[in-house]
Amino acid sequence: MTAPRSAPPSNSGPGTPAPGTSGMPPEMPTPPKIGRPDGLARSVKDAPEQVRDGVKVWYAVAALQLFTGIIQLIATLTDRRALTREVTVQAADMELPEGISIENLVTGYAIGQFLLTLLSVVVSVWLISRVGRGGYKSRLFLSLGSVYLALMALMQTFAGAPETGDAALIVLIGAGTIISGVLAPVGWWFLTRPETNDWFGMPGEREMAEFSAALDRRTADLKRMKDAEKAEKAENAEKAGRNREKLRPKQGKQNRGSGD
Repeated sequence: MTAPRSAPPSNSGPGTPAPGTSGMPPEMPTPPKIGRPDGLARSVKDAPEQVRDGVKVWYAVAALQLFTGIIQLIATLTDRRALTREVTVQAADMELPEGISIENLVTGYAIGQFLLTLLSVVVSVWLISRVGRGGYKSRLFLSLGSVYLALMALMQTFAGAPETGDAALIVLIGAGTIISGVLAPVGWWFLTRPETNDWFGMPGEREMAEFSAALDRRTADLKRMKDAEKAEKAENAEKAGRNREKLRPKQGKQNRGSGD
């Protein structure tokens, strides 16, 4: 369980004029703090059930991504025709260094693509471990990842089958991509249940309502200050106009005296 949140300190003390009453603009209210007050938990064991389930689902997604990456590497290296055509077109206007052939580029591209997949899996596992311990920023990155994987699964669903490649490997790649795109939003759903707010240190409804009320009061104070400034300017302009009216008769008498 997380430590109870303490109320944010008040900006005004004894003898301090209220903001907006002496020409001083009202201060911006302090937003509720986000995050666990005691830092990340030691492990996921004490986390709510929804968090533990979400972490399990996301570990399954990471495993599927690694599996799909390995199958993609095998499929590319066993049947290079499609990738060779693509690399040949891209390298048509390039002068390849001595000793480097199209075959070398195809192999390097396939291995590089797998290494990027492996890196993304390692980063995902690190983020998942932090989410299980209450990291709300890591949860945000996983939320973005769930959107990306869901879009990839949608594209895979409506994409046509490639012209080359082993049919079994192609089916496995497509299945891994689609299942990952389905499981990732499920994991996100578990991790964003209202029951998980305390574990991630998210502000409660009462804190958000108090902050919203403070923003409304500041907006009202700013409006009153602007209205008071407009009224003061109008009053000053009216006084200046009356003073000019008072000066006109005196100036007229002075002009008639000089004419006599």
